[in-house]
Amino acid sequence: MADDEFDIDTKVQMSGLLLKKPFGHKANKWQKRFFIIKEGFLLYYAESEKKSFDRSGHFNIHPKGVIPLGGITVKASDESLPQGKFEIIICHKDFKGMITLAAESAADREQWLSVINKSGKVTWKNAQLGEAMVQKLEDNSKKIAEEKQAYLEKLEAEAEAHKEEKGRKEELERMAEALRAEKAEVENAAKQLREEKEFTLQELDSSLQTMREIEQAKEELTKTTEQMASQLEDVDMQRRQLDEEKQIAEELLVEKERRARQLEEERSKYDETTSELKMNLEAVALEKQRTEHKLKQEKISRVKTEKRLRVAEDSLRRLDKALKDSGVSIDIQLETDVSNLRKFFEESIEEARFEAEMPVIMRNAVTAQVDFKRQSRQIDDDVVVQPAAAATATANGNTAAREPPKPKPKKRQSTASMSSPEPLPPTTEDVASES
Repeated sequence: MADDEFDIDTKVQMSGLLLKKPFGHKANKWQKRFFIIKEGFLLYYAESEKKSFDRSGHFNIHPKGVIPLGGITVKASDESLPQGKFEIIICHKDFKGMITLAAESAADREQWLSVINKSGKVTWKNAQLGEAMVQKLEDNSKKIAEEKQAYLEKLEAEAEAHKEEKGRKEELERMAEALRAEKAEVENAAKQLREEKEFTLQELDSSLQTMREIEQAKEELTKTTEQMASQLEDVDMQRRQLDEEKQIAEELLVEKERRARQLEEERSKYDETTSELKMNLEAVALEKQRTEHKLKQEKISRVKTEKRLRVAEDSLRRLDKALKDSGVSIDIQLETDVSNLRKFFEESIEEARFEAEMPVIMRNAVTAQVDFKRQSRQIDDDVVVQPAAAATATANGNTAAREPPKPKPKKRQSTASMSSPEPLPPTTEDVASES
């Protein structure tokens, strides 16, 4: 879009889509941008900004880039480009490199070249020259007015002096009329120069205001970029902290799982030990019942044996007394037999008394209780020193494997084996009855 005159409402001389190469480095990638020529500056935006400009009729004061057109050199490129690209080259002595644009048709390129050339003439130097020219024209017009006034006065004086020279007077009047027409033309020219001066000053003020707005927007963008960089650093730090906490949590989870497996293994051992203890207790209870039953039988047998022993002892004493009282010589072998029989009776009585004081059920109960305490103490030691036991098991295992097995202590012969007494010798009553 372009107009022959300035657009008073928006002060935009031309707008439209162009292709642009990146500035400052060599690249073949073209980017489509929305360009606006405004008061000696070429502003470009993203392609989507064109819809907003067409809809509202107002341009955005925050462009992606600004190119000053004062003093630039613009030309069409002679290089052959692919279809749909008509290149425009913009150069300036203060630019680093050149700016490359491209229109979609040759007509569009010519129109952009014309408007850019016209906008490039609006410079500070031209404004100063215009002001000097206006001042010079005003001075010339004043000088001409003064000369005209002097000339008119001179003509009037000559007219008064030469009234009779009518023809000359008419000539002078014609000259005066021509001077008046020239004066009017000079005044009109001065007026036009003054209007152009005012317009140029207004254009310069608007350009300066736009530059200030662009600088302010640039500062705000810099601050926003710094804030975003700081926020990114904070986010990165938080991410690292979360990674560390996650690693610690995973290590704790692995440790808890290992500990749970250990506890499960210990619980299994406890269950097995408890089962063994229950079985041992049941065996002990069964053994107790059997022993109690056997003890009852032994007590009955002991009572009978004691009665028979007492009867035999009484018979022995009576026999000894009878032999001594009869005065009959006693055979040495018979006396030895009687002494052995007495000794046997005495030992039998002593053993029966010992067995009566400590029966087999008491010994079995004491043995079972000692085994139970020893197993319980072993379980407690395994729970407390389990971590160390695993480390020392290998070293101790080799040493223990080399040691010879210790001999088991011999158990004292149970009185249960003596529950069946040997057959007693016949008493005197039995002898007498048999005889």
